[in-house]
Amino acid sequence: MGVRFIIGSAGSGKSQHCLDEITREALAAPSGPPLILLVPEQATFQVEQALLGGGQLKGIMRAQVLSFQRLAWRVSLKAGGLALPPLSDLGKQMVLRALLERHREDLRLFHQVADKPGFIERVAGSIRELHSYRQGPESLRRQLELLENEGLGETSLGAKLHDLALVMGELQTYIQGRFTDPDEYLTVLAARLEESRLLEGAQVWVDGFNGFTPQELAVLGAVMRSARQVHLTLCIAPGQLYKAGGHHSPADLFHPVLATCDQLMQLAAESGVTVDPPLLLTEGHRFRGAPELAHVERYLFRQSAPPWPDAPARIRLVEAQNRREEVAAAAREILRLVREEGLRYREIAVIARNLEAYGDLAATVFAEHGIPAFIDRRRTVAHHPLVELIRAALEVVVQDWSYGPVFRYLKTDLTGVSRTEIDLLENYVIEHGIRGRAWQQPDPWQFLRRYTLEEDVVTPGPAQQALLQEIHRIRTRATAALLAFQRRIQCRGRPGPTVRELTAYLFQLLDDLKVARQLEAWKAEAEQRGDLETAREHEQVWTRVLELFDQIVEGLGDQALSPKVYLQVLSAGLDGLKLGLIPPGLDQVIVGTVERSRHAGVRATLILGATEKDFPPQPAEDAIFTDRERERLKKAGLDVGPTSLERLFQEQFLTYVTLTRGSDFLWISYPLADESGRATAPSPVIGRLRRLFPGLSPQPAVPVEPGAAAALEMVTTPRQLAALVARALRHARSGYAIHPHWLDLYQWIASDAGLKKEGAPVLAAVGYEEWFRRRGAPLGRDLARLLYGDRLVTSVSRLEAFLACPFRHFAGYALRLQERAEFTVSAPEFGLFYHAALSLFVRELGAEGLQWSTLTPDEAMQRMNSIIDRLAPRLQSEILLSSPEHRYLLRVIRRTLQSSLDYLGEHVIHGEFRPVAVEVPFGEGTDGLPPVTVDLPGGEQVLLRGRIDRVDALEAPDGRWYVRVVDYKSSRRDLKLGEFYHGLALQLLLYLLAVVEGGEPLLPGTRVPAGALYFPVYDPLERVPAPIKLDELRRLRRKRYQARGLVNDSPEIIRAMDAAGLGLIPARLNKDGSVRKGSPVASQDQFRRLFDHLRQVVRACGEQVLQGEAAVAPFRLGQATACEYCPYRPVCQFDPMVGAQTYRRLEKLDAPAVWERVASAGGEGDV
Repeated sequence: MGVRFIIGSAGSGKSQHCLDEITREALAAPSGPPLILLVPEQATFQVEQALLGGGQLKGIMRAQVLSFQRLAWRVSLKAGGLALPPLSDLGKQMVLRALLERHREDLRLFHQVADKPGFIERVAGSIRELHSYRQGPESLRRQLELLENEGLGETSLGAKLHDLALVMGELQTYIQGRFTDPDEYLTVLAARLEESRLLEGAQVWVDGFNGFTPQELAVLGAVMRSARQVHLTLCIAPGQLYKAGGHHSPADLFHPVLATCDQLMQLAAESGVTVDPPLLLTEGHRFRGAPELAHVERYLFRQSAPPWPDAPARIRLVEAQNRREEVAAAAREILRLVREEGLRYREIAVIARNLEAYGDLAATVFAEHGIPAFIDRRRTVAHHPLVELIRAALEVVVQDWSYGPVFRYLKTDLTGVSRTEIDLLENYVIEHGIRGRAWQQPDPWQFLRRYTLEEDVVTPGPAQQALLQEIHRIRTRATAALLAFQRRIQCRGRPGPTVRELTAYLFQLLDDLKVARQLEAWKAEAEQRGDLETAREHEQVWTRVLELFDQIVEGLGDQALSPKVYLQVLSAGLDGLKLGLIPPGLDQVIVGTVERSRHAGVRATLILGATEKDFPPQPAEDAIFTDRERERLKKAGLDVGPTSLERLFQEQFLTYVTLTRGSDFLWISYPLADESGRATAPSPVIGRLRRLFPGLSPQPAVPVEPGAAAALEMVTTPRQLAALVARALRHARSGYAIHPHWLDLYQWIASDAGLKKEGAPVLAAVGYEEWFRRRGAPLGRDLARLLYGDRLVTSVSRLEAFLACPFRHFAGYALRLQERAEFTVSAPEFGLFYHAALSLFVRELGAEGLQWSTLTPDEAMQRMNSIIDRLAPRLQSEILLSSPEHRYLLRVIRRTLQSSLDYLGEHVIHGEFRPVAVEVPFGEGTDGLPPVTVDLPGGEQVLLRGRIDRVDALEAPDGRWYVRVVDYKSSRRDLKLGEFYHGLALQLLLYLLAVVEGGEPLLPGTRVPAGALYFPVYDPLERVPAPIKLDELRRLRRKRYQARGLVNDSPEIIRAMDAAGLGLIPARLNKDGSVRKGSPVASQDQFRRLFDHLRQVVRACGEQVLQGEAAVAPFRLGQATACEYCPYRPVCQFDPMVGAQTYRRLEKLDAPAVWERVASAGGEGDV
């Protein structure tokens, strides 16, 4: 028995020496004791390829490439110890989740975070690490006793030790006699290896390790005692070997490997094995053709080193503005290496220490450049449709058919219902707030939208009936399997189904949905597209889910769990479900981390993300034990793994390994900013390289001012060529000179069929600004007549939408685009309720022959409360009664209406105007008042219609009627004449015009405009510095409830509206009876001029509408814009930051300016 160390720095040929020795031994004696090459688990495939790829061995008899795990399996076949079925990592996580739930009351710390995503996986990782350091619940309990003796048992560390000891102990108890714990494989291997006699007379080569856990060291001890000869490779520069034996410091580059060497020497001594003289490999075989890389390996991490005399031809530094630019530069370098240097894709390794940030980006960019690449990482499948289906199905049962789980289940595309049908169903469900037991009722849904709260019954028309039937058909198909799944669970009764039964029900659901068949179809489609990774993912995820079902049944099969706890346990397994895919092609660029990228024959190494933060990365503290806790435990004799500082020293060594991986070329890049735009600094390694190679300077990933020649050098695909041509053409359209080469290239793309197919979508972007300029061009009269007719019957809100932005009108009234209706109480629903309640209040008084002024405040409140109780069930199909939140909203509505009614009553008590009608329609058929008609120059007409909230009147001694219109608003609002002038606030004065000119059916005789007022229906808060008297509070709130707008300048009319001068309206009188200066008043003639201006605005607006005007031309008035609350902005894509798009700026006018303009125009102002 003997041990020999094979010592050499990176690239010295250690691995090749092992392969050569094994080959010579196998050729010299094809049969005989085993020749075993022990390598890390992730390297077995590549090493087997390398062993056979030499061409001398036609097959393997004696030679075997094994990992520690595969060696354990071989030993178990001869000596036993692993007969029970293994409990996989996912199975263990699910068992741990169940144990944490069962012992929640006994835990001191973990119960607080047991439900957090990823915590179970961290606990499983900590237990795995404790096993690898040969620690168990007994050692944890002993350490806890020591802490308790010191009075520290209740500290965070004590709580962690207590909980880990409890969980580990319970896990061991649960596993014992049922399963084999994979974490104990190496412990069993160390104990059974010698008695198995598997390595009797064997030679063992151990290669590719930089360090070993205590578990692995125990196995190596058994290997040393069993095998004839053990050869151990260590990556140490021969000149540094003198530091072995404890003469090295953590700052030394080879410190981790020197520490490993010390451990192995001690292990050999303890095992009674002779240590032969080491084999020192001093020649750099890997870098024979690249002396610059040999210089890097030899001197980069030394304190003093001779500088390289020239600019290195095989080393490049690249700095990019961001990560995407960096990866694109790497893609161009890969193509250069393949095309100009003759490399194969498989000879190129792309290494990112932060693969999470670069993996998806590399996959996308490399695919754009046509580079075959494999991202070497374990893929999470948490969002795969199958995983989402399983989780959502259980959540539907647990959460009683709430909206989120139901539609996550349906949108997996595994339920046999098309996305179009699901969208239709979802819109209906959102509009009517359907959830819970409504999904389980067998009868068709009959929910219909109410357009007014005063409708007692909503009868569906033919179109609505057809919609209800279609919704029922879709719902039945979409939920049949899920309802059957729920019934199976509910029929089980108490104490509830077992894990075995729940899993069987879940599998039955998948079988009912024919999930396996759909996944097979997806796999075939992916293979047809050439997307082999996705095809294998669909195949593997089905297999892994079935394995997960087996694991949860084997681990917890006969335990009775509620669906909620079962969901938590299964989710722990689903969260940890990852797929390990192998490269689907023979010639691919491998993108990964240095730990996983171990394939041989790498000629070029491209390193991404060489920033101060990531190269080397700063290791984070462990989620369970902090660094301080680890150090404390280690001093007390309990080694639970390295601290983050110790791992940082290991990262320095890994940086050395990364830089020396390729044999011919080294390319390093770093971004100058991260994904959020914050500046990043290059790695200290960059500074060392530049000191070692004074002629090495960073090159920009993209030239700062690329000319035609420089830009074309970066082109690698037709799409990129088209993008560069498009950019040059856009600059030319902006007035810049363009080189003739760009026009030639454009003609080339346009004439070549292959280039045109790839480049046409990109070149289409050249017309982007032109599309914005032409977008919304007039439709023409003929098309406009088809859309709107010869008589434009419209509302004032529609005209205001046109004047705010013609495209907004076009989208809403020509295209009839609508926002998705949602089941919620928002401002429109509140306003609808307020209008209905106040309207019914006045109507019922009139029907009973009562006057508002005769009611006491208590009587008025009683009437309003009765109306609210009757209307509440009609609002959003009883939404206000369906949850505590909505019952709270009902209380808000009640309080608002009560407060508003109180101050509305003051207008009746202290004024002479009386309500004569509410909800007065005009222009709506035979009922109500006639429309406001405006003739257009071409003979067409605009017929304006609407509904007035309230009309008040006062009969004068001469028989004339003074008319006032009141419009309820859910917030405080004023009539700004500047907005009226521009057509942005026509509603209130149009209502007044409709009554004054067409109010004969309501008020026969002459009607005089007395006022147009907004009344706020709301419940504002009053901020006061200290408690105040009720009279003072009422005065303050009266100001908040002041009706605002425009009133007649007659003192008699103002006095008739506010006899006591309480400030009920904005107009006030002086003591001498004159109108106070600044009051918003208008004479009868000024009202006429405003009406004339309103007609002119409507005339101009109607003419433009019937001409088909649909321009994207939103207004801007001060800080207000038409886009602020516009629902169609995603459609028009208006962006003022794009040069071709600007707001239509309106002049800000105060009241005197408006009066001056309408007077000078004779009522006909500009629009």
